[in-house]
Amino acid sequence: MTTLVIADAEVPEAIARLIEDDRVAAVTLTGSNRAGAAVGSAAGSAAKKSVLELGGSDAFVVLDDADSDGAATAAVKARFTNSGQSCVCAKRFIVAAPVADAFTAAFVAAVEALRVGDPRARDTQVGPLARDDLRAAIQRQVEESVAAGARLLTGGKPLPGDGYFYQPTVLADTRPGMPAFDEETFGPLATITVAQDDEDAVRLANATAYGLGLSIWTSDPGRGVALARRITSGAAFVNAIVASDPRLPFGGTKRSGYGRELAAAGIREFTNTRTYWVTA
Repeated sequence: MTTLVIADAEVPEAIARLIEDDRVAAVTLTGSNRAGAAVGSAAGSAAKKSVLELGGSDAFVVLDDADSDGAATAAVKARFTNSGQSCVCAKRFIVAAPVADAFTAAFVAAVEALRVGDPRARDTQVGPLARDDLRAAIQRQVEESVAAGARLLTGGKPLPGDGYFYQPTVLADTRPGMPAFDEETFGPLATITVAQDDEDAVRLANATAYGLGLSIWTSDPGRGVALARRITSGAAFVNAIVASDPRLPFGGTKRSGYGRELAAAGIREFTNTRTYWVTA
């Protein structure tokens, strides 16, 4: 394995040259949509197979028969793992109206109790963001969404000191058309959107350019699976947090990419089915 450290301005040309090389048969990328577009374009030009695992804006759907406290506990972990810097972190919390108040109260209380600090400390639950531009992007998404009508329930500000820290933040009354709902939020920002019924929950969950993971919470697993079948995503979890497991295929749809990693499906992505026809 060789690691190449390349200046940002040189990346597009370097990607194209690498993929064009005859020693490269296929290419895979886990990264941003910008990087995925460059890799996918170069692979297409070279007529080579590619697998792209890109961004996500996963819906975490809480139905009216769910245990709102239990769902809220899981929601905090699903959103703020690695300070929210994961493609499979839940990002849009779509909650049925009958349990919305209870879920929101429990969720906000748990978010406000999160310990922000040095990621090397054992009791830290939320560390810094990787770069200052990521923190600036979160701040813009918060400000523009609030200006469009979202309510700030907690957080919403950068934190002082060494490191790119940002307060764990929750926005309510979010909807399609707001940056925090439409865009990938790669940091400690959660949005809550109230669904009037199951049809509305499906509409809101599908109102995204992404399609990586989906999590549905309900006391009736069959109902959860039936609802999941109507929402576009690469993976659907019922009463569980979205995660990758080496035993199962993993990947996205729409702007979340294409192809599958892991399991037998991931291996087959980079094999060639060859036909032999032999006559006597």
